[in-house]
Amino acid sequence: MFGWLRVSTPPSEESSRRAELLKRVLWSMTGLVPLGVASASLEEKNDVRLTFVFYGSVLLGLAFVAGIVRLGRELLAAVLLSWFFWLLVAFVTVKFGGLTGQWATVFTVCVLLIGGLVSGRAALGMAVISSAWCGLIAYLEVHHALPRPITPYSPINAWGAVTVTLLLTSLLLRASIASMERMHARAEKSALERDEALRRSIRSQKMELVGNLTSGIAHDFNNLLTVIGSASHMLRDELPRLDAEARAWLDDLDGATFRATLMTRQLLSIGRAPAGDRTPVNVSSLVRELARMLPRLLGSTIEIEVEVTDRAVVLASRAGLEQILLNLAVNARDAMPEGGRLSLRVLATAEEVIIQAKDSGIGMDEATQARVFEPFFTTKTMGTGLGLATVRQLVNSFDGVIRVTSLPHEGASFEVRFPASDRPLELALDLSADPVAGPSSIRSRLLLVEDDALVRRGLCRWLGHEGFEVIPVADGEEAWALVGSLRGLRCVVSDLSMPRMDGEQLAEKLAAAFPELPVVLMSGNREPPIEILSAKRVFVAKPVDHTQLLSAIAEVMRAN
Repeated sequence: MFGWLRVSTPPSEESSRRAELLKRVLWSMTGLVPLGVASASLEEKNDVRLTFVFYGSVLLGLAFVAGIVRLGRELLAAVLLSWFFWLLVAFVTVKFGGLTGQWATVFTVCVLLIGGLVSGRAALGMAVISSAWCGLIAYLEVHHALPRPITPYSPINAWGAVTVTLLLTSLLLRASIASMERMHARAEKSALERDEALRRSIRSQKMELVGNLTSGIAHDFNNLLTVIGSASHMLRDELPRLDAEARAWLDDLDGATFRATLMTRQLLSIGRAPAGDRTPVNVSSLVRELARMLPRLLGSTIEIEVEVTDRAVVLASRAGLEQILLNLAVNARDAMPEGGRLSLRVLATAEEVIIQAKDSGIGMDEATQARVFEPFFTTKTMGTGLGLATVRQLVNSFDGVIRVTSLPHEGASFEVRFPASDRPLELALDLSADPVAGPSSIRSRLLLVEDDALVRRGLCRWLGHEGFEVIPVADGEEAWALVGSLRGLRCVVSDLSMPRMDGEQLAEKLAAAFPELPVVLMSGNREPPIEILSAKRVFVAKPVDHTQLLSAIAEVMRAN
């Protein structure tokens, strides 16, 4: 019976709409009361007392409805106002002249009023009731069953009633149209937000697929680069009397390996969050370590200057910081095709750590500087435009900022600022330290866990060449079955991504059963959770550099 009281829009939005419209109607009706009194006063035959009683009752009714609105009962107030107005007009048609034109038109206002405040079905019900009431009044008038009007028809009264009706009608129409426009705007905004959310969801799913694909490619590619890097290192050690041309070939091989390493790390940044678990990293140590490999990456025509403080610790991903520095170095090399100088500086204060990379290259104009961090923007004929875009993405993910200053033909200076961290460095290995300073590797027994046979053979040869006794296995289950029976085991070196039992599960089991046994984890496409790392359990990213791996092994064995 009262189904028309139900609304389809959310209660909060509909209540706000009704409250706003009710306030406008009440204020307008209150403002129109003086107009009604004035028009009635212009007619000499009107009873002044009856006029004030009529409009006084109108004011009382409006005040009562306003009180209900203040109580937060907007729907009840809307229904009461509509019916109060309708009953008032219906009473007038009986007592003051029957179905005269000015009163008949007011029923239209009643229909608009309840329709604008409640619902369209309520307006339809009000229209049916009004039509039936007008029909009854017409029937009573035809049969002279109505009381004699107090005053005869008056043009002034008609003008006043019609004026009030028109003003209220225009107000309701204006408010209703405004309400419809707001609802349409909200619906359009909601549709746009829904479409944007759908696009983001589809894009996220695509990027997740791309991320999974690139992760697998990067893992396999980094395994191959590990083999290539190990073979190149062993050739240098085994053939110390190589002629200049052969050494140049090895330099080119190492340079290509480092560039391929940078490409795989860029691949891993596509479709994946750029920052993994953050740990305290000594940026000074990292820059000193990378400075040893940069000459092979950048070439002999570029001079490298390094100036660092002793301690400059930030909370970040070590792999992410390496990628930032390598991308800045490669960008500087490309800006110096004829050779030049690259200066790397690390400054530290109590609040922040500053990394400066300055080159003596061709520089940039203002237009290029404005777009230098845009994805896929490049001024190189063979460039991808992802290097500096990846740098900014990584810097932002570590709560840092990056700025560039440059002039044409005067080089460029990139300045990266990170918040300084006061957390201890128990998880941050100083891989720039001399690995020989650690425990002697002679006759030290290692368990190598690696599912890729090519990588396993290459690391076995290289670690054996360094003096370790290496016991290779293909996965975590084999390692777990064997580790308890191995005597004199000094360290476990394990890949993370393996079938059956992966490196993360193996490290957790070893931590529970053999808490004193050092573990070095490796991976070419992800980092382990920070919870499983400690001073005796560290991580090295693939492709594994021989210096990094040897330093990591020495560090965890020293901590044992």
